[in-house]
Amino acid sequence: MKYFLIVAIIVVALLLSAGCSSSKNAQAAKPEMTRCQDELNAIPEVSSIKGSSKSPDDEIGALSGMEISLTINRMFRSTSDPDRDQDDWCYTENTHENVEKLLNAIRSNGLPPTVNFLAGESIDLVIQEEWLRSGNLIGSMTYKGRSSKRGDTEEFIETLSRNEQEFAPLWSKFNRKQKYFRYPSLKLGVDARRPREIAVYLKENGFVEVPATIDARADYFSQPYCSALARGDKVCANFIGATFKSVLLDKSQKARDAARRIAGREVKHILLIQANQLTSDMLDEMLRWYKAMGVRFISIDEALKDPFYATEDVTSRANRILWDTKRAQGVKAPEVE
Repeated sequence: MKYFLIVAIIVVALLLSAGCSSSKNAQAAKPEMTRCQDELNAIPEVSSIKGSSKSPDDEIGALSGMEISLTINRMFRSTSDPDRDQDDWCYTENTHENVEKLLNAIRSNGLPPTVNFLAGESIDLVIQEEWLRSGNLIGSMTYKGRSSKRGDTEEFIETLSRNEQEFAPLWSKFNRKQKYFRYPSLKLGVDARRPREIAVYLKENGFVEVPATIDARADYFSQPYCSALARGDKVCANFIGATFKSVLLDKSQKARDAARRIAGREVKHILLIQANQLTSDMLDEMLRWYKAMGVRFISIDEALKDPFYATEDVTSRANRILWDTKRAQGVKAPEVE
């Protein structure tokens, strides 16, 4: 799209203002351009592309030979609830149309089955039936989709088991070939013993633990993007999408470099995106763009065959790549998640 070609020209100017909240109340009185600038500046990774002389569309072949498995966290519901989400600019994203956008993007780009990791509290069984019928897969998180920093192993296993109970109606209709699990937010907690105990439970109950080495953090861009759409500011919405794309390229390159340092070789990467309005609008373009840069998309099972993931502390090890990527972007990364 043409607007990507002007990113390098205007990105510095747009990043000069101070960051602030993107909530409805905080932004309602802001002039449109100032609001767009402020909301982008509040995103930690945006500073990493300040002063970039190239747009993502100039980087054909930049990721040549890289292998990536796409995974998705959360999914849309089939109906919106403005009363429940009154301070959420993106409450209107819960539509069947957005699910179709994701499915069409996966299908048209010839991707292998894609795992959608879900929290049982917000699962929409109708949507998930369609997801499974399309040949894609479902993975489990915790019931509320949160991973508390504290709490014992039994409490964590209880909320994981409750999540599995919510999926039971699906498995009565569809053959579940593999049980996938992902820590919500990829956070293991502060107790070093708990992840080891959970790993034993996962193994005994047939789960495969799925980490991520590239976290797109589309949730950072989601509220500003929906805010721009809601006020009819297509210039801002397009610029937010272009900035997200630039940050994702920068993040993918730095994750590749980090993996090479940690493993001493190329690693098969696992990309995490959230299902939201931004990703539903951009996934098809994003996948085509990745492929143009030389990326080959692989299944999650193929990615996990990489010896890099053959360890009991697989999420912790993959998180090292995430942390090194953040540091390379100038973002403070915690040593303990």
